[in-house]
Amino acid sequence: MEYENLTGPEKAAIVILSLPQDAVGLFLGQLGDDEVRKALAAVSRMDEIPPRVQDRVMAEFQEAAAQGDHTIAGGRRRALEIIDTALDPERARTILEDLGKDEKRIDWTLRAYQPGFIADRIADEHPQTIALILSQIPADRGGAIIQHLPESSQPEVVVRLAHLETVTTDVISDLEEGVAELFDRRPVPSTRVGGAAAAASALNRVPKEEGATILEGVDTRDPEVAGAIRKRMLTFNDLESIDRRGFQSLLREISTEDLAVALKACSEEMKEKVFSNLSSRASDQIREEIDLLGPMKLTDVEQVQEQIVEVARRLEEEGRLSIEVGGSDEILV
Repeated sequence: MEYENLTGPEKAAIVILSLPQDAVGLFLGQLGDDEVRKALAAVSRMDEIPPRVQDRVMAEFQEAAAQGDHTIAGGRRRALEIIDTALDPERARTILEDLGKDEKRIDWTLRAYQPGFIADRIADEHPQTIALILSQIPADRGGAIIQHLPESSQPEVVVRLAHLETVTTDVISDLEEGVAELFDRRPVPSTRVGGAAAAASALNRVPKEEGATILEGVDTRDPEVAGAIRKRMLTFNDLESIDRRGFQSLLREISTEDLAVALKACSEEMKEKVFSNLSSRASDQIREEIDLLGPMKLTDVEQVQEQIVEVARRLEEEGRLSIEVGGSDEILV
């Protein structure tokens, strides 16, 4: 972050983050609602601000430079704290509503349109552009849009969505303007992009057979990405969807030790599912195991959960159980 590249709202955001909490309200009181919204949107997009930049901004907004060698940090949580503590309730509600529009501007632009219409409009765009657009909207609608894209382009779009990580603000800003122009709506700025998790989340909303076909296409283009997507398409908590007979078949394949580890970090529904399919004695034994395990790294727990998921996948391939994850024919619009 360089001082010379800062916009007005970004400078105001740094001032907000630098002031004592009780002075923030006074500062915001001098700004109009639109200025407050832009400044707080900038707060939510900021990470750490280098002291040299903070000093120069404070020198511009105040007559004396702020001293100290500590960094300050922004983020969405910080923006919400400021709104909650520095603004009166009515004004806070208005700013929060506008800030919501600010964060997902492409989603805001497209929310009035049906997935089929969106797919038709973007179908001729480059797969990378389509993937970027999908990364900016909820997975439910993203999956529905993927369904309406030409079958030949679906795998390539999913591959590119899975590869997305960090994209510059300039690229997103250009994309927002392009989408607004394409859909004849007013442009507004945004940030966050996808990755394998976003691709998996979108495919989970596609009917199972269609999702499998798309994933096969992804596999031929990029096996590594396909594997990463598969891992994220099915989680340990998703195994709750298995029917009683199939779930008991799965439990017979899992050691008590592994089951105890896996249950240290899962949903209450999943725990209830496990215990309801075990005898009272076995349930008590697993609860004792969990207590004896003590604190564990989440990554270690997740590794065991993934091993159990792989067992479930094998049993499904053998026809011994069925796993239903996403794939509903009902699409949210």
